[in-house]
Amino acid sequence: MKKTISLIIVFFSLYTISLLGHSLSVVYSHIAKDEYATAFQKLKSILQQCKDDEEKVEILYLLGQCTDNANDASFYYKEILKEKENAYTDRALIHLAKISLTHEDWKAATQYSEKLLKKTFSLYYSEALFMKAQAHFCCAEYFPAITSYKEFINISLDSSQRELAMLNCGTAYYELKQYTKAIEQFSQIQAENPNSNFNPYLLYLLGLCYESSAEYTDAITHYKTLTNDYPYSQYSPLAEQQLVSLIEKGHYSSSLTTLPQTDELLEKKYIVQLAALDNSTQAHQAEDEYKNLGVKNTFIFTKSVNGKIYYAVGVGPYSTEEEALYKKNALQKKTSVHTCIKNHENKEIS
Repeated sequence: MKKTISLIIVFFSLYTISLLGHSLSVVYSHIAKDEYATAFQKLKSILQQCKDDEEKVEILYLLGQCTDNANDASFYYKEILKEKENAYTDRALIHLAKISLTHEDWKAATQYSEKLLKKTFSLYYSEALFMKAQAHFCCAEYFPAITSYKEFINISLDSSQRELAMLNCGTAYYELKQYTKAIEQFSQIQAENPNSNFNPYLLYLLGLCYESSAEYTDAITHYKTLTNDYPYSQYSPLAEQQLVSLIEKGHYSSSLTTLPQTDELLEKKYIVQLAALDNSTQAHQAEDEYKNLGVKNTFIFTKSVNGKIYYAVGVGPYSTEEEALYKKNALQKKTSVHTCIKNHENKEIS
């Protein structure tokens, strides 16, 4: 009788394990189809029946992955940490660090990251290092942020995260007023990736660093490169504001904001100005509109009026005032906009 009962128990256990294994395979099938809500409900049902510790932590991890809000995900990941060290412990820690960063809980993000960093051979060591650096950076703890970023940069194989780490490391140096080190860091990004998506921001930051170091010529160069090469960038208007500030402080001569000194313009002395706008973004948009209307030979130039920089759209150049006047009248009929004629010294004559 006892033998029969034992066989029944063994059979029932094997059947239960087999059933759970089948149920989890169904769950993974739903996840593969992005049916997370269905997978979540099935997992909650399976968890109630689960007696095996290894399967329990797997189910808890999947629940954290399938839930639709961060609070529930955190709950399931923390439940994993209550169990003895297992295959999902490190995964739970890195997800908790990410969730903490997203919710701006810098202290928790640091704590979870540091738990992983104590495990030298963790697969998530590099990622935890980045999370820790980000947490320090976001709460303005720049010295420890730099230390973690530097270590991450040296070991990381993820080019996108490495580039962001270098950017934030340079920004931390800037915030600490260590401008030389910040410039080195930003310049390294440009050297390693000339086509970086961060280029407009890097030019702006480099301009700020040089300006703060009283190297005004280099600052102006970077601000002007930003406004010329990336006119539609969100940082272009900021660079323009810095240029205006430099003019007001006497560091940026208005003579630097004149017509482009091309060989053709030195020979032909007149242009027709179509518009004068507050920033380069508006000027480039206006130039595109004129081109769509069939206006040819347009270009953008800058000018300073009472310390303020304007971005103007011009057409030309022309050899004589009469030729420029003819073009001006033709354009007014074609575009219905007010135009004026400028000479090579940027003075209005008609």
